Amino acid sequence: MSWRRTLAATAHITMHPAELVGKQRPMTDYRNHRTYTPTKTLKAEKAIKDAFRAAYGETFADHDGPVVMRISTTRPLAKSNPKYWEGRADLGKPDWDNLGKLACDALNGIAFKDDSQVDMGAVTKRPRSPYGTKPRIDIHIEYFVEEYVKEKK
Repeated sequence: MSWRRTLAATAHITMHPAELVGKQRPMTDYRNHRTYTPTKTLKAEKAIKDAFRAAYGETFADHDGPVVMRISTTRPLAKSNPKYWEGRADLGKPDWDNLGKLACDALNGIAFKDDSQVDMGAVTKRPRSPYGTKPRIDIHIEYFVEEYVKEKK
């Protein structure tokens, strides 16, 4: 007796945002006694949602099986950096885990029912590209279906 996992579908989106943003911490307004999500995070999540909806609509919104997610980002060098730094590792902000959290939270309820279904994920920050190129985010999602299989004796 075992579980068999089969690939049901895949989805892939590529975006060129003005700026790469990671998931920011919630802010607290002590005067009004409320907690809120920073504007940069809200805008970045909305951009990811809109790009996914434009490509796939609500096709995967009700998927309740396991999901594998791969996120890849590329950022250009700053104008103040020397040109020979092109191809150097991207060790700056945002952190890889904040990029992953942003994408998972943005796609919650659109690409899958809940981000707890993501059982394997990877975030890759590619080497820096030349100054003048746009930042890039690639999100690749694989949808799986599990079924219980009894062994025959």
